[in-house]
Amino acid sequence: MIPYDKIVKKYGTPSYVYDIDCLLKRVSQLRTIFGPRYDLVYAVKANTFIAKALEKEIDRYEICSPGEFDICNRLSISHQKMVISGVYKEEKILSSMLSQYDDILKYTVESKTQYELLDRLTKKYHRKIHVLLRLTSGNQFGMCEQDIKDLVSHHSSSWITIDGLEYFSGTQKHSMKRIQKEIDTVLKVAEELETDYLLEMQEIEYGPGFPIFYFQGEKFDEEEFFTQVKEILDSIPKYKVTLEVGRSIAASCGSYLTKVVDIKENQYGNYALLDGGIHQLVYYGQTMAMKIPYYERIPKRESKEISYNLCGSLCTINDILVKNLQTPVLEKGDVFIFKNVGAYSSTEGISLFLSRDLPKIILYQNGKTILVRDAVPTSMLNFPNNQ
Repeated sequence: MIPYDKIVKKYGTPSYVYDIDCLLKRVSQLRTIFGPRYDLVYAVKANTFIAKALEKEIDRYEICSPGEFDICNRLSISHQKMVISGVYKEEKILSSMLSQYDDILKYTVESKTQYELLDRLTKKYHRKIHVLLRLTSGNQFGMCEQDIKDLVSHHSSSWITIDGLEYFSGTQKHSMKRIQKEIDTVLKVAEELETDYLLEMQEIEYGPGFPIFYFQGEKFDEEEFFTQVKEILDSIPKYKVTLEVGRSIAASCGSYLTKVVDIKENQYGNYALLDGGIHQLVYYGQTMAMKIPYYERIPKRESKEISYNLCGSLCTINDILVKNLQTPVLEKGDVFIFKNVGAYSSTEGISLFLSRDLPKIILYQNGKTILVRDAVPTSMLNFPNNQ
């Protein structure tokens, strides 16, 4: 049980708390359900602050930007666990990687242009690499089936080994029919590459987009869902299967702490103003603040429940976290603890709006807390430094 009251006294609000014990338990749960056949790939974009804690627990890291690569490098994460991904790979960055490191696990290829760039640079630096070809799901990411076949048919580089395919179509997938259709699509292309182009396919990296249910009242049997997904994946005949997971690993470990700083009432309702806001709290699927996330509040207070609109500290009418929340009477200084914010919330929000400070970030493990990022002023980031 996280002692949120003590954390608030020590660190203040707004702040994020990431429960590493919960995080490791979640990975263990996924391992138990899916078994040793499936490698787990952690998408670093979901939350960089917990990346190091996962090093011994997951098989790979998906890295989609130079900044993420820099973070993982500074965390001393092994290059042998890194998959360099991303729809745009700068030549300068790839040159730096290929000239300095010979132990990066894999690169993904999102276009013929990326392949040609890697072909040229691997020859230049005499660097052998392994790649996965990304099959598009119908958007700007990856290549269409024909482009992949054209690329494979002309592939002759002795520096590049094509290991297989990557496929990811998005997050929060609830439909088993959709997952089955995606697997069938990838298998069809993989088998045709083997049969028609004699490509020795080794691997399929698949992003299942496991759903997280953020809001009260939503019913979902996650264990049954995972069991059905595993049955589909088990039908893949011979290829190594890696599961690229971000949200599903990280979401449950995070909490967002924000304090009531003002309370007001007018003819339109009761309003509790918080020192946080929508620039720091992001829930996938929230609609006009009508859904109620899982939360706690401290102190707990027994009184008649009344309705509040929980609003943040931004100067926009859109900064509403929850509308018409029925809760015991609030007082200034009360703290809301919003749950399941371990994935994306700390990096996805419009954090520079109004030049407010970025929140503190705290890791909690084995009964201890550690501040891994203090509050960060953003005014200098928005300052026109032309003096």
